[in-house]
Amino acid sequence: MKTVDTAKKCASTCWYVSVGIGLLLAIMLIAGAGWSLLWALLLSVIVFIALGFVLPQVVCTEGTIERPMATTSGSSSLVSGDAPRQSQDAFAAAAAAAAATPPPMETPDEPAPQAHPIASEARKPKADTKSTDAQGLIAAATQKAKGKTSVAGTKPKTISAPRDGTADDLKMIKGVGPKLEAMLHGMGFYHYDQIANWSDAEVAWVDENLQGFKGRATRDDWAGQAAVLARGETTEFSSRASKGGIY
Repeated sequence: MKTVDTAKKCASTCWYVSVGIGLLLAIMLIAGAGWSLLWALLLSVIVFIALGFVLPQVVCTEGTIERPMATTSGSSSLVSGDAPRQSQDAFAAAAAAAAATPPPMETPDEPAPQAHPIASEARKPKADTKSTDAQGLIAAATQKAKGKTSVAGTKPKTISAPRDGTADDLKMIKGVGPKLEAMLHGMGFYHYDQIANWSDAEVAWVDENLQGFKGRATRDDWAGQAAVLARGETTEFSSRASKGGIY
């Protein structure tokens, strides 16, 4: 049986032979066949590598290292009473103990205790009914007061009776008939100059307070007509009304 050194020497020799053959082939291709240097070197390298792997497999077959088979024997390689048998015995004892131990009893999950409904209701804060009722009464009174006093505009100056006991004929104003004249008298308006001096806010107040005739003062321009009549002049409507025309 050859040693490792012999096998290595054989393989090295094969590689040297491969190099020599590759160089010889390159020289023959360049000198004899007229190949170019590049192609000749390329082919020689291929041959060198191929021979370097093939020759050791063919020539050095007897140099393979024979490795002795490891002899395995059961009880002869181990000392009697060694650790492996002890570990097997310990494993068997542990398995037997685990099998003998009964599994823990599984107890079903019990639901969490629920609070008694009466106790839960007792813990809830009670609403202050007195304060709620008082707030409701205040809100209702406030809304009622707003309904009585919320009137648009500003109330004009009024008089309790006509000056010198004689009122102007308010029916000379377009849009004022006998019923509206009586309503204006009841509100404290008797003369043209009173109506002529109304501001926009005061006209808005009058419009809002003419029950059944809201907006009439603005629509027919009572203030403008009254200003003409207060100066002693006449309007187209007053001319017709003074002659018995329709109001």
